[in-house]
Amino acid sequence: MSNYWERYAVRRISRRRLLYGSGVAGAGLAGLALAGCGDDEEAPGGTQPPAGQTPGASPTAAPTEQPKRGGEVIFHLGGSPRSLDPHFDTFPYNTALTNNVYNGLYRFTPDLAEIVTDLATALPENPDQLTWVVKIHQGVKFHNVDPANGRELTAEDVKYSIERQSTNEPGKFQHAYFFLGKLDGIDTPDKYTVVFRTKRPYAPMMSYLASPWTLIINRETVEKYGDLTQHAVGTGPFIFKEWQKDVHMKAERNPDYWKQGLPYVDRVTWLFATDPDTAATMFIQKQVHAVIVSQPQLDRVRSARKDANYKAVPSQFWRQMRMPPTTKDQPYQPPFSDPRFRQAVVQAVNPEQVLDLVYAGDGVRAFGPILPIYEYWALPEELPEHKFDLANAKKLMQAAGVTSFRGPMIWATNPQADQIGEILKQQLAQIGVEVELQPMELAAYYNQTYSYKYTFSHHVPLNNPDPDENLSSYFGRNSTYYKHYNEEIFDLIDQQSQELDRERRRALVLEAQRKIVLDFPMKFMFTTNLHEFTDPAVKGWFYHTDLYDGRIETLWLDL
Repeated sequence: MSNYWERYAVRRISRRRLLYGSGVAGAGLAGLALAGCGDDEEAPGGTQPPAGQTPGASPTAAPTEQPKRGGEVIFHLGGSPRSLDPHFDTFPYNTALTNNVYNGLYRFTPDLAEIVTDLATALPENPDQLTWVVKIHQGVKFHNVDPANGRELTAEDVKYSIERQSTNEPGKFQHAYFFLGKLDGIDTPDKYTVVFRTKRPYAPMMSYLASPWTLIINRETVEKYGDLTQHAVGTGPFIFKEWQKDVHMKAERNPDYWKQGLPYVDRVTWLFATDPDTAATMFIQKQVHAVIVSQPQLDRVRSARKDANYKAVPSQFWRQMRMPPTTKDQPYQPPFSDPRFRQAVVQAVNPEQVLDLVYAGDGVRAFGPILPIYEYWALPEELPEHKFDLANAKKLMQAAGVTSFRGPMIWATNPQADQIGEILKQQLAQIGVEVELQPMELAAYYNQTYSYKYTFSHHVPLNNPDPDENLSSYFGRNSTYYKHYNEEIFDLIDQQSQELDRERRRALVLEAQRKIVLDFPMKFMFTTNLHEFTDPAVKGWFYHTDLYDGRIETLWLDL
């Protein structure tokens, strides 16, 4: 693991740039570095062959290959977005499109090892711990379509976008926790300078500025249509053309893109298919250029497409079994109000059995809110009170005075998720908890999830490089994706986000996770491996480690 923090200390003196406490080093990831790009430099397009690829097959163009222009690249997506608004949606089906229609200030490199510039000309200047001065490129234009009509992007657009993203409207702006309550103000002293002022030191600031959800939108489009549910006008490499729900999305090359020479392909199409076997067939029959499959489809795809580029990686999406969300005004109701009952439910669930039966063991266990792929921040082992222990679960049910309980369990339906629901039902039945299985279509499920009113669910959340997102967005004071009311946990999460010393921050992160686990809001289960394939014609690009980053401006087709 590279020692980013030694390099940071040197740069702190030589460049007078202060980047506090956000280290994202993890298993398989280099220590986070931050690299500024000049006007003509681009973020890497995945030029290093990843571990685990098919021998002899390179997912990206060799350095000597000359990119070719033209053609249409076609991707498979496992579902349709709920909205085209990057400030609302939470699905990678959204960012597949929006990361190509819009730009952000910064981006992570595909391996999450560095933060590089996008609309920003350089890394922020930090005259003090609370001030972040960002310069943006001059001459960047919105797409030459109504209502933007090719006007220049300015610092006011950055300010408008971040303030809109931070709107405190639960269920509407899903990424508000990035900056809501954290910023003291945003100033625009000139057309190309944005000054962020935080209320207190904020360790994850750069990670959130580089998030694929922190995109700079067009104000006129919001004002014309009221929202961005079905409309997308940005400054990115592709111009949005069409979204036919549950069928496809389409975009075309932006001829006026401000990054000279990019993109290479003329058109992009994303085809939707929710069934994993259908997705595998689409790739096998060469209907799409790229697909991600899980273990049940792996052998079939590898056998039929020996020519394909292939990489296997642990998913940043993982499985958890949740109990009811709680807020100050919506506390646990009996029997959930008794922590012994919640612990009994947790200890009755056997994640290893689920992983073995559904995915043939193709994955790794999770012990808390942060996955083992981020080794530095994750709990090193499972706490005894969280481990599968059917005998103890039965004792806890008896101690709580609960002989039986019946309630519904919801989830987003697909073949593997449906199997998981059946197995969880059988496991919980052994302690007298009868689960009524209620699989739901994807959009309906997420609408229910974000109402924060359900009894049980099994869910696939996201993990990100900075620990704050894995804590704040699910268990924090302004959480978005889940609600668990515990002021002591809130305080710990707030403290770690303000701690600039990396070791002290790590101690707070670990303590917060232990308290979350031992409050028994859910069973932390496992993450599976993703099996990523591209057609050999695809050059200059491979899937990012963060699947929310769908940018393909460097992709070209060798046809």
